[in-house]
Amino acid sequence: MQALAKCAVAQRKATGAHFTPPDLAALLGRRLLAQDLAEENGEVRVLDPSCGDGQLLKALYDASPSSLRAKIQLIGVESDALSLERARDVLSVARDDRLVLVQGDFLSLAASPQGELPLFAPSSGTCGLRDPAHVIIANPPYVRTQILGSDQSQRLAATFGLAGRIDLYHAFLVAMTRQLVPGGLLGVITSNRFLTTRGGQSVRDFLRREFEIIEILDLGDTKLFEAAVLPAVFIGRRRKGPHRHSVATPPVAKFVRIYEQCEQSDSLSIKQARSVCELLDVPKAGPYTVGSRRFTVATGELCLPSRASEPWSMLTEGEQKWMTRLTSNSQHRVSQFAKVRVGVKSTADEVFIRADWHMLPEDIRPESEILFPILSHREAAPWRPLLPDKHARRILYTHEVKHGKRRCIDISRFPRAAAYLESHKNRLARRQYVAEANRLWYEIWVPQDPRAWNLPKIVFPDISAEPRFFFDGEGRLVDGDCYWITLREGVHEDVLFLIMALANSHLMARYHDLAFQNKLYSGRRRYFTQFVEKYPLPDPASNEARRLVLSAKELAFNVLPTEQGNKILSEIEQLALAAFRVEPVTVAMQD
Repeated sequence: MQALAKCAVAQRKATGAHFTPPDLAALLGRRLLAQDLAEENGEVRVLDPSCGDGQLLKALYDASPSSLRAKIQLIGVESDALSLERARDVLSVARDDRLVLVQGDFLSLAASPQGELPLFAPSSGTCGLRDPAHVIIANPPYVRTQILGSDQSQRLAATFGLAGRIDLYHAFLVAMTRQLVPGGLLGVITSNRFLTTRGGQSVRDFLRREFEIIEILDLGDTKLFEAAVLPAVFIGRRRKGPHRHSVATPPVAKFVRIYEQCEQSDSLSIKQARSVCELLDVPKAGPYTVGSRRFTVATGELCLPSRASEPWSMLTEGEQKWMTRLTSNSQHRVSQFAKVRVGVKSTADEVFIRADWHMLPEDIRPESEILFPILSHREAAPWRPLLPDKHARRILYTHEVKHGKRRCIDISRFPRAAAYLESHKNRLARRQYVAEANRLWYEIWVPQDPRAWNLPKIVFPDISAEPRFFFDGEGRLVDGDCYWITLREGVHEDVLFLIMALANSHLMARYHDLAFQNKLYSGRRRYFTQFVEKYPLPDPASNEARRLVLSAKELAFNVLPTEQGNKILSEIEQLALAAFRVEPVTVAMQD
């Protein structure tokens, strides 16, 4: 049974197949039917390009009035034969002449003849796809670039006009749009990553050009799917007429945002709901309980930035006012004073990073001058790192600077390290991307700049529920599960402590959530470079900034009694509010 379960998980990862929960399918069907449906000659063609077991098509059909059912033609495309047979049973409620099921790969069917893309199974025909659909309801596969492979990602990007890190659902969004009549409706369940990340920029730009956006539901960490994907629902109408490519968006575009509530709130104000989908049916902002879990629902109008590179903003009116006040009272951004970088990525950590170097036989124990202490999420804590014993993890760092340029070390100078690396050569030499880049087989893939390690820096983990920005002045290296901040040339070191003070504050955590809306499960945040470098800063010469610097230094360089430490933390929060002239934030700033 365990083997079967593992096989099922592997297949889901490879194909991105995660069937839609019936409640969510029903919700999406009702949302689409609430809009005016396009039709042609009394017919409404409804397409699901990755129909699985047919639940989405059935949900829309079940929610349709009898007068509409007589017009609907249901079209399902699915590459897996067993799933398609289940869909045939599920959709037996429809008349045979109103049902078309196609076994095949939708992206291949949607591509031009010159750009066929067989992904999972060969196509068995194009029946039902000759004519565009009036409604598309879909939950396309989620398959990340790493699983697709670079060749397949590049082919998808070229065929569907995409850029950046490609997920399979990005290609589906473009292909579905091509298969939709102007004025037709798209209701699609996707990963919410396209809303905020750099990789989603081309998708945001495409959807904005092609659709009048009706509604976006950010389902956050509701765990409606088995997959480790935070889902969102996009509902839009394909633009038509001569201004189809205009980026103007009607002001009626709405959003609903729902995330698990990690902060405590007044229990008297919490309402109860039977399910997450019940919260979304007639959404009203506020805190809710669903069983033993607590959620916060926010609603409002979608605000699209002027640049596609910026995330789509889903803020309530109260949140928007707070953000506007904070940013208008900001003088600078972190990027003006500092550089934010990811840590070392060896792509073979078991070889390069160990805590047991001292246990190795002497003849393969690398020379101490190329073993360096390394900081990771294990050591991350606000202000000061949690340093373990003397046998902490160290990295065999195979890079140096000579004549002002970074280069890989000559391992013949280090015979014991050379013997150790040779013992792992089979694994290291298999790193194809290293070889393709004409790099030496024992190189670290992302070594960063060896000259920068000795600079004073702030280190923080990539993923964390709470801010954990800490100071390092000991020249330690930083692992790839963390990022690090160093000052630009000529900037006074005090600015580094100002950044750390604000980055560790509740105020900046709230700003992060509202500006970037990129939370994971259980309130954990992603701290990407693209986010942290945009943190606002006050004038470093202001009284509040100078006092924040002193407080950060006190916490970074001293082990303080709890009472004294808490007093300084409280002062930092008050100084942060005063620096930006804003009021304290709440769990959900609703009006």
